[in-house]
Amino acid sequence: MQAVFTKHVNDKNLFSTADQLLLAVSGGVDSVVLAHLLKFHGAHFTLAHCNFKLRGRDSDADEDFCRDLALQLGVNIYVNDFDVKAHCSKHKVSVQMAARDLRYHWFDQLIAEHHFNFLLTAHHASDSIETLFINLLRGTGIKGLKGVPEKSGNRVRPLLPFLKDTLVKFANDHSIRYRNDKSNEEKKYGRNTLRLSIIPALKNINPGLEQTLLENIRNFKEEAEIVDQFLNQKVKEILTKKDQQSYIDKSILKKEKYKRSVLHHVLGPWGFNDSQLTDIIENITHNGLTGKTFRSNTHELVIDRNYIIVKPLIEKFFLKILIQSLEDLSAINLLSFKRISSFTKANKNEIILDTDRLIFPLTIRNCLRGDKFRPFGMSGFKLLSDYFKDEKLNKFEKENCKLLVNGNGEIIWVIGYRADDRYKASPTEKNLIKLTLN
Repeated sequence: MQAVFTKHVNDKNLFSTADQLLLAVSGGVDSVVLAHLLKFHGAHFTLAHCNFKLRGRDSDADEDFCRDLALQLGVNIYVNDFDVKAHCSKHKVSVQMAARDLRYHWFDQLIAEHHFNFLLTAHHASDSIETLFINLLRGTGIKGLKGVPEKSGNRVRPLLPFLKDTLVKFANDHSIRYRNDKSNEEKKYGRNTLRLSIIPALKNINPGLEQTLLENIRNFKEEAEIVDQFLNQKVKEILTKKDQQSYIDKSILKKEKYKRSVLHHVLGPWGFNDSQLTDIIENITHNGLTGKTFRSNTHELVIDRNYIIVKPLIEKFFLKILIQSLEDLSAINLLSFKRISSFTKANKNEIILDTDRLIFPLTIRNCLRGDKFRPFGMSGFKLLSDYFKDEKLNKFEKENCKLLVNGNGEIIWVIGYRADDRYKASPTEKNLIKLTLN
């Protein structure tokens, strides 16, 4: 097994003997065997152990064991205690999720503080098989059938070629001591049920089940890469980005044969679920109403006339900036200000103003229901909501729109769109300034 481990590390270029490695160690057979293999390999590594205090004396015994293991191997060890139950209560998550969040946050802190190159975890081939089953049950598509990746970012999993039974046999053959976590025998956890009941039952049907599934995982990895290449090309055809917003061309998507897979490829990483995908496809396929909005935990999506528009969720707040003098304008990042000696024609991102008509303080604020102004070139007033509708602004553009308001409450400029006709400057006026939207 030693030789197979070394060959796997070298062939896959997982790490080198010059790298500084942080190994997550629990005291169980998987991480303990990995620690010994790293020692045999000549790697430079440090242990990191989390004591979650969930099993009383057993948790403390695991910690003592890991400290002794570090002494035995002649390596350093970091140990941290966590209040998992408090984290569960505060963040409304399960014990397993809380423990995962806490340990990886701490591992990332250690990596940053001590400049480790990689974090090593003891995931093995049996874990990869269990992950395949879990993802099948969740319905994650072909991406979820690839098992556990050997390397992702600074996280490395060098034991993926080995089944659990192989690790146990290696430990027993080499008289390597390890701890048994009794919680691994409790069927209240879904992964344990797979390991203890479902997979053994399936092995009664196919004794070579694990090898069959590992071969399938290897095939799925290659096929997933092919699918990714296809989908990435499709995404290039339908997706454009501007600022923080992403635009999916509805007309191209409607003609796409595999529209659900393409849309899942785009929206899945942003947290939109299958039910939402179904509603979105139904909307664009059967010419549904525009303006329909969907939300994930991180993004908001709106179906507009020609595009599906997606942007990150940002906490909304009411903007109100008071400008007490012309000099204050220079400090506003939104606008650039300069005095001009002669009249010039302004584009929509600029406005020329006669300072004699300004009443301070000026205000820059969001739009409010009922706001109205006199659009440049018109004699009558218009509600902003009607102006936005005429201009075909989408939901996000409306939300982002800001107004420059005079001290008397009159709108001077719908910034970046249209000036108010009451504040148009003439070539004969002398005290002129130009404001430009940055």
